[in-house]
Amino acid sequence: MFHKSRPFVLALSFLGIFILISLFATTHVFASEPKDQKIAKVISVSESKQNGFNEQMVEMQIYNDQADDETIFIVNNVPDNQAYAITAKPGREYLVNFDESVGQIYISDYYREKTVLGLLSLFCILVIIFGAFRGFKALISLLLTGLAIVYIFLPGIQAGYNPVLLAILISSFATASTMILIAGFTKKSLAATLGTTGGVTAAGILAFFVIEMAPLSGLASTESHILLANSEGLNLNFQGMLAAGILISSLGASMDVSISIASSTQEIFEANLKQSRKELFAHAMNVGRDIMGTMTNTLILAYTGASIPLFMLLSQDSGISVLNIEIIATQVSSALIGSIGLLLAIPITAIVSVFLLKPYNSQGCD
Repeated sequence: MFHKSRPFVLALSFLGIFILISLFATTHVFASEPKDQKIAKVISVSESKQNGFNEQMVEMQIYNDQADDETIFIVNNVPDNQAYAITAKPGREYLVNFDESVGQIYISDYYREKTVLGLLSLFCILVIIFGAFRGFKALISLLLTGLAIVYIFLPGIQAGYNPVLLAILISSFATASTMILIAGFTKKSLAATLGTTGGVTAAGILAFFVIEMAPLSGLASTESHILLANSEGLNLNFQGMLAAGILISSLGASMDVSISIASSTQEIFEANLKQSRKELFAHAMNVGRDIMGTMTNTLILAYTGASIPLFMLLSQDSGISVLNIEIIATQVSSALIGSIGLLLAIPITAIVSVFLLKPYNSQGCD
């Protein structure tokens, strides 16, 4: 009994290590809490209407690292615009800024880190529970991918390297590490890695031409505008970052398709070792066609779900002119390019699988 559950027990043992590493990466990569910013919990709130604002008198308890917790009172003005409104509620935690130049204390934002890290922990626990040791290996591959993006991809862009080339290299690394951890050093993992890399590379080439021909500036989003305003001294390639983002966004779905094709092709081959390459490829493509519809829907719906406000805006207009709006053209092009890369990964993986399983010197090959 213990022998059968040993992978599961081992995975649970390493779960704590994974969470600690994730917390360490989150804390040190995305900057520590500024010295003039503290976490505070709302104790009580009284409200009134002043000069067109909902004015709140907020009693808060500040969490200090060394000294005892301190209680303060803050006037919090809540504008009618929901995009800028931060409403204080008893029991909720907020980030409080201390502006020493004018001697002012104010609520700067909601404190969300605890909730996000709790969600991360829940995700890790569920992956371990349902995936056992394979789930643990999947978490390790996810961690490696995340670290590669944070410590290689992002610094590489800031250093002036080509974002698309970096995205292809990171995608290849992420795919290889994931496939090796999940399937080991096998023909199946090699075929899936090459198929995914081929699809991502093809999508990268297509993205380059679409961005140039449309053209798309890579500055359609609010985040890009903020980055542009704060990137003095950095020679950032926003068009390249747009293309790189398309590739990385479609990577997960492409890996899913490729490993499914490679695994199915191997199973079909082992069921009948005498079939020809042509027959084996036909079987692999039949599997790919079944996967194609659902995976394409997965990718398109992922982009759609992340852009619901944009499509609400689109639904209020009519005519072909909406495709000339850059943010709409960018989202539609991103979804289509990612889907094309996913589709190309299917025949590439099938071809590579066939020739790995039935090389030229094998018996009975056409």
